[in-house]
Amino acid sequence: MQFIRDNFAEITVILFIIVTILLLMILSFNRYFVKYFSNKKFQINTSYQVDATSQEKQFVISIFNKNINDVRISGFGYVYQNQNIDFYKNYLVAEDLPKDHKIVIPSRDFIFAKIDVLTLKTIISDINRGDTSVRSLKVFVTDSQGLTAQSRAKAVRKQLHYHLEKDRIERLIKIKEQKRLVKADEALFKQQKRIERTVHHKEIWGKVILKIRGIFKNRRTK
Repeated sequence: MQFIRDNFAEITVILFIIVTILLLMILSFNRYFVKYFSNKKFQINTSYQVDATSQEKQFVISIFNKNINDVRISGFGYVYQNQNIDFYKNYLVAEDLPKDHKIVIPSRDFIFAKIDVLTLKTIISDINRGDTSVRSLKVFVTDSQGLTAQSRAKAVRKQLHYHLEKDRIERLIKIKEQKRLVKADEALFKQQKRIERTVHHKEIWGKVILKIRGIFKNRRTK
């Protein structure tokens, strides 16, 4: 007891540190298990597809409910540079559902959503501020309890990079063509000016020659 009394302050600090470490470990394990079980609940994939009939290009998100119970989801889409690009409302509009509709995926069932390539490409381009390189991209789904499952979207990332790079090359070609047209217009303008100056000089010399001829003609008649 005397030892505890003599070292009460030090013991209190040590116990506080131990309790803090244990709490941090518990929180860490809690996050791990939440993430583990949320990923076990869903199987989420995304791909790039081209419709063979309409030639329409689109991204597709597939969400499979692996749980034994029905699951209501509150959002899904892509995660890019720590920003959620949520297509939940777009799905409601595409499926002609009310704005307050709750999407429920039955047990062992799935839903899929079509994402317009131009829409996602524009959003990524705005986030990149014109940069064509697409960094880590993930697809996500969040349930009504706030648990989120994620997986990598490599195929979509590659297609986005391809389309952004294609747009950049097309812009460069367009700028180059515009510069070529400007130079061609400038060259044509200069050529027209040279022709006008030549014609003007000929007209002046023609008038001078006619005037000289008139003077000599008048002298001969006298």
